[in-house]
Amino acid sequence: MINKNIVIAGIRISFWTNHPADIKCLEDVFLYHLDNNNMPFDAKDWHDVIIMSGLEKLQISTVSPLIWTGHINQNIPVNWYNQTYQEDNIITIADDVLIRHFSKKRLTICYLAEKKTQFFKSHRPLLTNYIFFLLQSVLSMYGKYCLHASCVSKNGQAFLFTGKSGEGKTTISAILGNAGFEYMGDDLVFISQNEKKEITIDAFLTKIKLQRSASKAKDTIDVIKDKHFKYTYQSKLGAIIHLQRTEVGKTSMLIPAKQSESFTWIINSGNNMTIQYRQQLWMNICELASIAPSFTLMFGDKDFFEPAIFDTIMK
Repeated sequence: MINKNIVIAGIRISFWTNHPADIKCLEDVFLYHLDNNNMPFDAKDWHDVIIMSGLEKLQISTVSPLIWTGHINQNIPVNWYNQTYQEDNIITIADDVLIRHFSKKRLTICYLAEKKTQFFKSHRPLLTNYIFFLLQSVLSMYGKYCLHASCVSKNGQAFLFTGKSGEGKTTISAILGNAGFEYMGDDLVFISQNEKKEITIDAFLTKIKLQRSASKAKDTIDVIKDKHFKYTYQSKLGAIIHLQRTEVGKTSMLIPAKQSESFTWIINSGNNMTIQYRQQLWMNICELASIAPSFTLMFGDKDFFEPAIFDTIMK
């Protein structure tokens, strides 16, 4: 088996596979998280993920209770089953992937149903179809929780942007990256609590999709390499900003928000609580994070947006 190590949110994850396509996916998706001894910090925890292919039909024990069902990538069904012990779980993705988490052993095994096709070729699920769901479930074992949010940092403070798809998370991270802020992610980041009970944000550095000005099509851009964005892997939470598009006027407006509002934003940006490991810790992190200064950004015309709007909330 080939081994590829990545470090995300201070956790070293070792992927083991004998399929070249998996390695290509890992190198592309986790380009800035490959464990090449250039990380600014040492990983305190480690986890092994073994990816195995098999021709047998994937099955689970009928005594395993179903605790959550949903979808990933909008249309791929997921079922989460709880085993005898609370921290040993089984996940099925469609009829193709079965994931077994052994959290106490720091081990995850992914079984892929490899099916024979014409001319003696075989078909197996693409790692790209489930890699983010797999990553999120592994990191929650270590108190690192994924948020559907974008983030930038300045002066050691992380500005966390929440909001529904299409409200401007990628756009705002690109605007602020061009303005000299440190890029931390345009779609996924991780939130956790450090030893000092401070809320920290860990980056997920990847390529982003930005709309071309001349059309509605989007280009995939490596903003770190192509646009020379500054970036950082971790920063303390400074403020939470909820994005809301407005068609009224060209300028944007920053409106102070209540703690109850920011708590709701974080909860809604995270995974379903039922499938989080250490659920009470997740709730504690959300409550502590909601104490941070919080605002609604009525996001107007991006061409008229002034990054200086955040000067007043920087400590």
